[in-house]
Amino acid sequence: MFEQLLQQNRLNISCEVACMVRDHANFLDQYESINLACGAYIASSAVNAKLLAKGANISCGNSIITDFQGEFVQMPGGTFEDGADFSGKFLIVTGDVILKGNGIHIFENAESVVVTGTVYYPASCGQDPLARVNGGKRPYPDSSVILLGDHTPGGILAGTPEQERQVWVAGEVSAFEEDDLKQAVKRGLHIVCDRLFMPEGLHGRYAALFETPSCTLVPDGYTVTGPLTLNEATSVLYGKKLYVRGSLLIEKKDARYLDEFESILVKGCASMPSACAKAFKAVGEADSYQIYEGRLYQINGWELFSHDRLKTMASSGDKITLTVNGFAIFAGDVTAEDMEAIASLSCNGFLVMPGVAQGAISQRMGAVNGFIVDAEGIEQMTGLTLQDLLRQIAGSSQPDNGGNICTEVYMMS
Repeated sequence: MFEQLLQQNRLNISCEVACMVRDHANFLDQYESINLACGAYIASSAVNAKLLAKGANISCGNSIITDFQGEFVQMPGGTFEDGADFSGKFLIVTGDVILKGNGIHIFENAESVVVTGTVYYPASCGQDPLARVNGGKRPYPDSSVILLGDHTPGGILAGTPEQERQVWVAGEVSAFEEDDLKQAVKRGLHIVCDRLFMPEGLHGRYAALFETPSCTLVPDGYTVTGPLTLNEATSVLYGKKLYVRGSLLIEKKDARYLDEFESILVKGCASMPSACAKAFKAVGEADSYQIYEGRLYQINGWELFSHDRLKTMASSGDKITLTVNGFAIFAGDVTAEDMEAIASLSCNGFLVMPGVAQGAISQRMGAVNGFIVDAEGIEQMTGLTLQDLLRQIAGSSQPDNGGNICTEVYMMS
């Protein structure tokens, strides 16, 4: 893993679709390491064999190996109402597709079709016209207005022609404005949706307007928010009854503001120091809880912890609950006493720390998806000292160290 991380000639490709059917001028040969993360991977037998021989890391949702020699066509998604002729072509379609009328035949004669989104088609036509499509497929009720994504009744009214009555929403409908609901009833709409989110009182009066397999009801009188960090302004902005869709973070210094609430419902995880648990339970409940000590601290990438930094934190009583998404390096002179600054530690990646630090933190170590190594282990694995490793990492963002490609569609054809 270290060897791959430190390669000077590496190519990282992140995309929705990687179409790699021809390697002109042996472009791939200049890279010693290739990492490919994509939704769909399309490759010829020859290119696929070359990538595997080089030990490429390929992570994809859909893999298609083809020796098709014809034309590859990239096109955006959208609504198709007329059937175009794509006979003998390999289509790569980005985004969602809605098929109406003769548009249901648009993919019938193509060699193959890769769609990054979902193909929505009339239920009455069946899947026969879509036999060549690789990607999500979902039927919708015939003679309906199709709306993708999340909507409100007001948005549905604006997006539905006056003469239409049937609306199909591939997403959630959040219904909190009674005036819009009254107008929808007056127009005679019938709304079918994946999920419905609305207050209990309004649901009691307007449930007949909707058809859904999933309904979440908010108790009347609650203000709905997304993920939230509690502070002195929270009750001022949202009132005394709070419904949190997502996570709620409470820091010890702000625990006193819990007294300002009558009720808090958290549809997600409530994170708080142990000292706040009693005060929270007096007014709130959550789907799950994370009890931490000190401060929450998260690394996305990499970070170095020096002896002086940790010693200062430990001396002042400053503790962190550390989550590492990437890697963290603890300097070789970090002591067991310094690790008192780390209340607990979990990691998705890897940790570099001296043995005494590993021993000191072992009882406070959470899940580690990766590995832990000391400076001597680095040198044995890679031939690099810790100082060399830091220099390599610091230089890894320079343009001459390889290539990084982040795009929707990457084509080598």
